[in-house]
Amino acid sequence: MDILNRIIRVLDKVGMFSRWTNVIGVAGFFTMICLTFVDVIMRYVFNSPMRYVTELVEVMMITAVFLGITHTQNEKAHVSIDLFSPRLKPRGRAIQESIVLLVGMGIFAVVIWQNIAEIFFVLANNVPHTQSLRVNKAPFLAIIVFGSTTLWLLLLRDLLRNMVEATKLGMRWLHWSMIAGISILFLVLSILWMQPTLWQMSLFTTGLIGIIFCLVLMLTSLPVAFVLILTGLLFVGHIRGSATAFDMIGADIYRTAGTYSWSALPFFVLMGFFTLVSQFGADLYHSASKWFGHLRGGLGMATVGACAVFSAIDGDSVASTATMSAVALPEMRKYKYDDRLSTGAITGGGNLGPIIPPSVLFIIYGLLTKVSTGDLFIAGIIPGIIMAIVFGAIIYVWCRINPNLGPPTQKSTWGPRIKSLTAIGPVVVLFLLVVGGIYTGVFTPTECGAIGTVGVVIFSLLLKRLSWNNFSRGLLDGGKVISTIFLIVIGAGMFTKFIAWCHLTESVTNIMLGIPIHFLVISVLIFFFIAGIFMDILPLTMIGVPIVHPIAVATGADPLWFAILLCMVINAGSLTPPIGINLFVIKSAQKDIPMSVIFAGALPFVYGSVFTVAILYALPSLITWLPSVLK
Repeated sequence: MDILNRIIRVLDKVGMFSRWTNVIGVAGFFTMICLTFVDVIMRYVFNSPMRYVTELVEVMMITAVFLGITHTQNEKAHVSIDLFSPRLKPRGRAIQESIVLLVGMGIFAVVIWQNIAEIFFVLANNVPHTQSLRVNKAPFLAIIVFGSTTLWLLLLRDLLRNMVEATKLGMRWLHWSMIAGISILFLVLSILWMQPTLWQMSLFTTGLIGIIFCLVLMLTSLPVAFVLILTGLLFVGHIRGSATAFDMIGADIYRTAGTYSWSALPFFVLMGFFTLVSQFGADLYHSASKWFGHLRGGLGMATVGACAVFSAIDGDSVASTATMSAVALPEMRKYKYDDRLSTGAITGGGNLGPIIPPSVLFIIYGLLTKVSTGDLFIAGIIPGIIMAIVFGAIIYVWCRINPNLGPPTQKSTWGPRIKSLTAIGPVVVLFLLVVGGIYTGVFTPTECGAIGTVGVVIFSLLLKRLSWNNFSRGLLDGGKVISTIFLIVIGAGMFTKFIAWCHLTESVTNIMLGIPIHFLVISVLIFFFIAGIFMDILPLTMIGVPIVHPIAVATGADPLWFAILLCMVINAGSLTPPIGINLFVIKSAQKDIPMSVIFAGALPFVYGSVFTVAILYALPSLITWLPSVLK
């Protein structure tokens, strides 16, 4: 036991070291933003664009992501579905966690091995990053190996920690044999499965088995990114052979992490975090409370209104929920608001983040389906406003039924009300800059993300909102989230390749061609709503959208109409117990509020989300009209 503890202490130094590599990684992300911003200024102001900006951003993105993934493991920040593991007894949970860590170590052992092999190939053939930027790929592949190796070491550390804790629980040789036996059995079955000649089944059947395997594996609490990488590896190996599958691991990680179009994600994520630490949300809330606070439930309506405006520069439900949990919840408790109404208004308002542009969810959807990001942004404006109005109406009716839920505050005079509107100025400017720039084609989505982030920093500095501590906190928190997202993006790319090689989408489309379009769309929306109850919205989007979007469009659905409806249904998952992320953000901010109260407060807004989707389904022009007018 002493030996294990000594090894754990040594490996803890890797965890401490990962904080510094994360700092270097997020510095790389901010450098990418500055580089893109300067390129835009040079192109549009001086008509002298910089060379190699796209290629430099790509290689810097690879560097930043893989310098940050170790810190993601150290902070236990991977996205996973902990649906059943909390219900296991301590020994059962120790067995489950040990097997999950062993599987994770196996996955990244393959990643390390294949990228080392790729390095030797690149060095032998002098392969450049691109034909434009003729810099050898080997150093950047080495960073992938470095990040994956340090991640593997932390998985080993966590496994050893788990073994020590399991020993204290009285685990016997039978339990250890079970862990070893299940792991070896899984390895043997995986090797056999990757032998195409041993199996005789259609590609369609293989695709269905792969999807079921992926969903079942997620329920084991294995991180979603690991599940997607493993599913892609095993099922590509089954279809095309193990050599093709291992080559994919070596090539696709580099290709996906270094794709320029995906750099829009880190830019908009950092824009959201800088918005969060600069306290723009607090200003918006206090402004809205002066206009609505004197009404019954007015502070709840102010929360929803502030979230709606805040979403115009944030685009993420977690940031909106976290901001209003810190600002609005204490204020509503001060005026004796019922915790159900308070938490419900915050979770509902936060849910507007991914619907009102600029939206990270819309960016991911556009990258997965090739639907115009600008069109998605514009199409989301009216649905977002309708949802905000529906949520406000829910609060109004709720307080009419039970006036004690949300007592009125003192009425503000017109002077403070008008003065408070100055808080909206920076938000309006940034919204017009980002959404207007994308839609008019002046900037690409990637460039707009960089310009929006720099814009937030400039406004924060002018308003004296951005200290060095806030700036570094926004960078570090953003870097952790970005690395988490990119691991899922990499895994989703491999999973999507397996789906494409199974021709699953085409097969399902042929089956669905005879089905009425409205029946198909309603069935898909219901399925995704139910799935969102049990899955986080990011993996649900990554897995489901590439499959169902082409099917819906091929059977006659308007791409924009279907995209907005599907995004709204997926996004409703952040509100629904037991997995809804917004609910746990509030719980972490206010630990004395029971989860049962938070669940009860969220339910009316879940119904409001469903009602909004029903309105938009019945009236498609509410989605398609504004993009068509602005074209």
